[in-house]
Amino acid sequence: MQMIHPLWPVVRESARRMVRLEQITIKSDIKYLEQIRKLSDHISEKIPQRTTFPIHDRVDNEDIWIYHTSEENPLPIIYLGKERPEEDICWIEMDVSEGFEALIESCLQLLDAGYPGCNGCVDSVQEGRWNEIEFRISRKKNL
Repeated sequence: MQMIHPLWPVVRESARRMVRLEQITIKSDIKYLEQIRKLSDHISEKIPQRTTFPIHDRVDNEDIWIYHTSEENPLPIIYLGKERPEEDICWIEMDVSEGFEALIESCLQLLDAGYPGCNGCVDSVQEGRWNEIEFRISRKKNL
């Protein structure tokens, strides 16, 4: 996905979440398992200190839900599909297969670039907070 694509910002933010956070569960059809394994292998290579990797939870549904599962209650953080999710969830509103491919590609690019680096290190870049509501509003205005 190119930077000029209207959904590039939310795909990139979703990729940042997937790379930065540990204990990720991806609920998707089995056809995405190989891409998830590729991502896990790449995380292992680029972040050798990481001990947890994305887990695939098979569901018979075309939509994809991605959860941060570090607490007792899994927290949905990313959704690929047509139904509008809650406003604190990154919504990749496009063809699910195409969107997931773009998401994995973006994760791999971030890992290759050294993301997430280290928090609190000298000269580490602090990113601004993502505003999903603002992104959705601006996207609808530009349609």
